[in-house]
Amino acid sequence: MTSLTRILDADRRLIDARLRLELRVGQEVPERLAAAMRYAVLGPGKRIRPVLALEAFRAAGGQDVESVLPFCAGIEFIHTFSLIHDDLPSMDDDDLRRGRPSLHRKFDEATAILAADGLFAFAFELFARAPGPAEPKVEAVRMISSAVGPAGMTGGQMLDIESARSSETKAFKPRARPIEVHRRKTAEFIAAAVVAGAVLGGAAPAVQQRLRQAGLALGLLFQMTDDLLDMEQASEAGRTTMVSAVGRVRTASDARSQATRSTGVFASLGARYRILAGFPKLILHRRS
Repeated sequence: MTSLTRILDADRRLIDARLRLELRVGQEVPERLAAAMRYAVLGPGKRIRPVLALEAFRAAGGQDVESVLPFCAGIEFIHTFSLIHDDLPSMDDDDLRRGRPSLHRKFDEATAILAADGLFAFAFELFARAPGPAEPKVEAVRMISSAVGPAGMTGGQMLDIESARSSETKAFKPRARPIEVHRRKTAEFIAAAVVAGAVLGGAAPAVQQRLRQAGLALGLLFQMTDDLLDMEQASEAGRTTMVSAVGRVRTASDARSQATRSTGVFASLGARYRILAGFPKLILHRRS
C-alpha cells in the first residue's frame, strides 16, 4: 500500500467517524427519517469530496481539524442528498446505489425525498456551527452554495434531464453538451470542496484560483471515468455522457488530459500540495 493510499484511508476513517457522530440525532428527529439518513450516508462510499476538503485545508496550512471536519461532514451530506435525488423515479430511476437498494427502494419515495431534504439542511447547520473565524466560514459556504445551486449542480441536473427527454421524444431541441452538464453537475462541487477546505486553512486568493482550476479538471476527470465505467449499464441509455457523445476512445483521451492538467496545477503549488497532486492518477485508474 502506498503512502498516499494510507493517508487517504486514514482520512476516510476520520470522516466516517465524524459522519457517525453527527448522525446520532436526538428524539426530536423521527426515527424513520433518522434511519433513512443514516442508511444513505453511512453505506459504502469513497468520501472523495470531504477528503479533498480535508487535504486542501492541511495543504493551505490549517492546523485545527475540528474547524474543517464539520464542513467535511456537511459536504458529504450534500453529496448524499444529490445521489438520493438522482436515484428517484422522476430522475434517473435507479434501483441500486453502491451495490445496495437505493433509498427510495429501501424505504419509500416520500421518505427518500425527506431524508435528502434533511441532509441538505443539516449540512448548512454544521457549516454554521463549525468553530473558527466567521469570514472564511462565510466564504466557504458561499462557494459550496454556488456550486450546488441553480447555476451549478441543480442546473446541471436540469440539463441532464432535458437532454434525456429530448432523446426519448426525438424532440427538435438542442441537447446540452456533455462537458457542460458534467462541469455543472459534478466538477463545480468537487472544485468547491477543494477550495472551501483551502479557504478554511488560510489559502491566499491567488492559490484559491489555482485550486479551483485544478478542482474543475479533477471533477471532469471523475465524471469521465464514471462514464467509462458505466457505459455498459442499461440505466445509462439515453443519458448525456461523454461516451455517448464522442465515443470511448475520445473520452479516455480527454480523461487523461484532465488528469495531466489537474496534477500539474496541484504540483505547481509546491510540496504541501503533493497529496492533492496524487489524486488525479488515483481517479484516472479507479475501477469503481
